[in-house]
Amino acid sequence: MRVVSYNIHSGRDLWWRKRLNEMTLTLKDLQPDIIGLQEVHQNGKYGYQASYIADQLQYHLAFSPSIAIGDGYYGNALLSKYALENVDAIVLPARKEQRTLLYASFQGFGRTITLCVTHCSLNQESRLAQLQLISTLIQQHAKAPLLLMGDFNASNVSFSPHLMDCALVSGQEKRPTLPAFRRRLDYIFASHHWNIENYELLPVNWSDHVPVIVDLRLTESPTLEEQNL
Repeated sequence: MRVVSYNIHSGRDLWWRKRLNEMTLTLKDLQPDIIGLQEVHQNGKYGYQASYIADQLQYHLAFSPSIAIGDGYYGNALLSKYALENVDAIVLPARKEQRTLLYASFQGFGRTITLCVTHCSLNQESRLAQLQLISTLIQQHAKAPLLLMGDFNASNVSFSPHLMDCALVSGQEKRPTLPAFRRRLDYIFASHHWNIENYELLPVNWSDHVPVIVDLRLTESPTLEEQNL
């Protein structure tokens, strides 16, 4: 299964030029099963970007609003080849700009798989509170296959021992996902139900961030904990 996490920077590049079409074509070429988007608009002022990408790829869509803008919102999105279930969003603690954790599940490969996407605060105090809440939620749900992705706005994020950092497992944790500032802020984490087969960053400059791509495979059969859920 292929998963992509991408902060699309409101559909614009580092110089604020519109790049939503290029982003969409890139995502289509990658042929992912799951996409987690951050900094995505769903409003008349900047466009219904999440809906546009989902329509172009013919994927199922879930969106969590973080900030009200005009007649709509700005926030996070999940796009999936598979029908999404149990879609919900949790408002994360924040001093200023509201942040959310969007989650959903889908039935695939004979299993129930949970997906989460988030975008944490720049403010350290808020971010630490957000990471603590996310960690608590992960501990409650990591008995079944789970993937957590997003822009965590920090260079040393860990949810060990409950989740694996796919870049760290692949020996690529030093590679920046925000190239202009040479920082790794974007992550894909996986529960121990997964085997990480490939991790890569796509060197495109449509956004200030690059897409994070992970190929992974579920372990052969459900664990005893899964069967007892």
